[in-house]
Amino acid sequence: MRNILISTAGTSLLGNINHDKEGKLKEFVESGNIKSLCNELLKIKQDKRICGAEMNSVASIASKNMLKSNFYHLILVSDTDEGRFIGKILEKIYVSKKSSVVFEKSEYRVIEGLNSDDAKRFQQEGLKNLVRIIGEIVRQYGAEHILINATGGYKAQISFAGMIGQALDIPVCYMFESFSEIIELPPQPVSLDLDFWIENASLFYELEDSLQLDSPHDLFDERFSMLVDYIEEDGSYIYALTSAGQLFHETFRYRFRRRKKDFIPKSSDIPEHQKKIKYEDDNAGKHKGLSAWLEQLKRVSFVNGIYTFYYNSDLEKKNLFKIDRAENIDKIEGWFSKNGGITKFIIRITAKTSQERNAAIVWLNEFFI
Repeated sequence: MRNILISTAGTSLLGNINHDKEGKLKEFVESGNIKSLCNELLKIKQDKRICGAEMNSVASIASKNMLKSNFYHLILVSDTDEGRFIGKILEKIYVSKKSSVVFEKSEYRVIEGLNSDDAKRFQQEGLKNLVRIIGEIVRQYGAEHILINATGGYKAQISFAGMIGQALDIPVCYMFESFSEIIELPPQPVSLDLDFWIENASLFYELEDSLQLDSPHDLFDERFSMLVDYIEEDGSYIYALTSAGQLFHETFRYRFRRRKKDFIPKSSDIPEHQKKIKYEDDNAGKHKGLSAWLEQLKRVSFVNGIYTFYYNSDLEKKNLFKIDRAENIDKIEGWFSKNGGITKFIIRITAKTSQERNAAIVWLNEFFI
């Protein structure tokens, strides 16, 4: 069923061309002539060393029929000028009818923060963005359609791509420098706790961006030590997921989607037309788009009713569902943030346990936003 290839890309092609004393490839690289460079590369068999590890590995994947069909090739490049240059080349190569491996769609994406200029940014942003991009593709197409080629790029990038594949049940292949063909990496045992993630899902969704606290470690136990990091800024503590935390979050978003029916609360006994939406006095009719959004929300099976309690026309964040301040089992706090304002509201739900409430929060964040 696999018809999507995600490849991490380095710059071995540029290195090989730089050492090649014959032909026009080096001239085209130096002049930035991508069109002519691609035309010359298409005259060369893609398993030749000069084509670099990125193209060599894809040629080997094709020769082994590791993809059922070539629907989509996503090429992940570093946040550097060389990375963007390589991305533009490979994107064009793999949709050319002259290529020995042709995809219906070829696209490169820059992994923001993934460069060697700033080690801290590499760790805190680059690797996390690598996880986010792959997680996004998994949610869009399904893990069963994807193969990861973790051959090119920084060593940490290659290693992390392998971890992502392992966590999300995606086969990962790699071409060692001394090998002439691709190999599939064996799966490794991973011990991760779905119950822990569901229990803390409300917090994980907030931490995807950042969470500001007045003092450190207000909300976290020792299990978060590898998953969350913070910086101190103007007397506050800004928390966010680490790259490992982002991987943990993406892993269980994926696993929850596969088992959602096992966790969500039962359907409401209240007929849909009798479910009420109540607006605070200052909010009625003011927030554009809110009314239609809440009407859709009340149709969710486990929702009993909704009432708004806060409106600010000058504040905009993101749509979110979370545990309410009182930590009620049968209530969830929601945010509608659009068209230049934010409305906060409470959703009454059918949950009888904290696990059902937490699962409802996950479902709403995954499927309703």
